[in-house]
Amino acid sequence: MGVISRIIGYPLGWVIWLAYKLCGSYALSIVIFTLFTKLILFPISVKTQKSSAAMTALGPKLEQLKKKYANNQQKLQEATMELYAEENINPMSSCTPLLIQLPILYGIFDVVYRPITHILRVSSDVIDQATEICRNLVGYGDQTYFKSRPELYIIQAIHDPAVSSQFADLPDGFYDTVRNFDNNLFGIIDLGVTPTFHPENGWDAGSVGLIIIPIVCGIVQLLSTFIMTRRQKKNNPAQASQMASMNMMNYFFCIMFVAMAFASPAAIGFYWAVSGVLQLISSAVLNKIYTPEYVAKLLEKDKKKKKAKKKVDMMQRYQQLLAEQNGTAAASAANNNGVAGAKLSDDDGFDIKLSKSQQKDIQSKLISENRKKVEDKYRDEELTEEENRLLEEARRRQAEKYGDN
Repeated sequence: MGVISRIIGYPLGWVIWLAYKLCGSYALSIVIFTLFTKLILFPISVKTQKSSAAMTALGPKLEQLKKKYANNQQKLQEATMELYAEENINPMSSCTPLLIQLPILYGIFDVVYRPITHILRVSSDVIDQATEICRNLVGYGDQTYFKSRPELYIIQAIHDPAVSSQFADLPDGFYDTVRNFDNNLFGIIDLGVTPTFHPENGWDAGSVGLIIIPIVCGIVQLLSTFIMTRRQKKNNPAQASQMASMNMMNYFFCIMFVAMAFASPAAIGFYWAVSGVLQLISSAVLNKIYTPEYVAKLLEKDKKKKKAKKKVDMMQRYQQLLAEQNGTAAASAANNNGVAGAKLSDDDGFDIKLSKSQQKDIQSKLISENRKKVEDKYRDEELTEEENRLLEEARRRQAEKYGDN
């Protein structure tokens, strides 16, 4: 496996190791791990479900926009994005679970391919010694298999009476640790073996079980896609035709999952099957709760909160504008207050007394300069009509207060 999968595999390996310590079963630890990840991702699933239902509720409005801007695709895109922003909907939120699950899948591959490292917690030195023994087992097993998944190869060799004695002298009780590792499902299906239609030892219950796992994985994925497609047609028939290409992609993924399950150790297919079943249960519950009608009510509440927040923000901005203008003007007035009798000096050092009219002219000039500074500060900001009105009101009050006519 690659470096990325190994990096992600270590934290996931600790979770499965803890689950294995609690239950003592590899198969059950995978179930516990899958349930754990679903619980961690549940808030994201809820958000995705709400977004999906909200998109369904927006169907009629989106159709109106398409009719209105049928001949202007650029304007249609702009209006659509404005509608999403107004309704507080992120159309890309459905991709979030997939983006999170991909790293988990990478990590799961590493854990499944290296159970001695992640689950049995054997030191790398001892694993290297066991690997060297396997390398010298001339004519035993598939050497290609050994190169791609050495730890699984070691487990099979230790369970084979013909060569198991070769590992008996390894330190830290390695032989007993690996031999006691319960990696079987229902006691007959070795989750470390890759499913095949040509089993080496002939057909038995374990070989049949290995074939069933990828098939069950595909059925679960297919059922999930079918239910999702049916729900889309029911809730939003107007956009059902547009979803056809996406649904075809989902059916393609079902086939891909089955193909990958046949090319990987059975534990991978088992993980996908368990994950798919839990996803079906989670979707059924969320669809029952977050109906389009319920989500429409939530969206209306969000819109009211957003409007109230915008109003508060606008009032705060108005107070800031008013405080800045009055503050700078007041400071100017304070600096020149009672300048009656005050003195300025010319370049030759003679004191010059200012008349009241001169004081007022200077004061007005300073106020104008301060006002210009404030206006320059907000010149590049796009003010709404209401904000412009409030700004003009602030100017009027300033003029009345300081006699700036």
